[in-house]
Amino acid sequence: MGSNDNKISVKEINMDIKLIDYSDKYKEDLIDVIFDAYKEHPEYGEPDRKSASRYIDWLKTHSTFFKILIVDNEVAGFIVADSNWKDYFDRKTVGEIHEVAIKRKFWGKGLGTFLLNKSLEHFKSAGRNIARLWVGKNNKEAIEFYKRLGFKPLYERWDYLRMERML
Repeated sequence: MGSNDNKISVKEINMDIKLIDYSDKYKEDLIDVIFDAYKEHPEYGEPDRKSASRYIDWLKTHSTFFKILIVDNEVAGFIVADSNWKDYFDRKTVGEIHEVAIKRKFWGKGLGTFLLNKSLEHFKSAGRNIARLWVGKNNKEAIEFYKRLGFKPLYERWDYLRMERML
């Protein structure tokens, strides 16, 4: 797949996929994505639209990579990452994945893997050799997804699991 391809085949399903930079005009769509993606685990999502809006504002100021996934002209999901994140616990500078959220109707099509790979490419181009993320420790489906992509558990804090992958 070339970096300029708009048409890619994901799990043998052809979809028109675009990955675009964040723009405030999509904020309400991203809030919808958050509520849809966290439907099964609302304890890890946001309690209301106002909180979700503040969370997106935080993400904007703590990212070097904020991409919106458009599938067949619909906002399907987004990813937010920071290639210069200073880990609070060991003070290493790592590539931090803050958020990966995809609307449930698009699950199982390889789009999460597509987004994660784009963020890992971003980290590598910034000279990082470690990618990390937090995931809700009761979100078994997400934990298994990250494990399939090479992430390994590091430790638990609060209700979350810290995971890491070498690049």
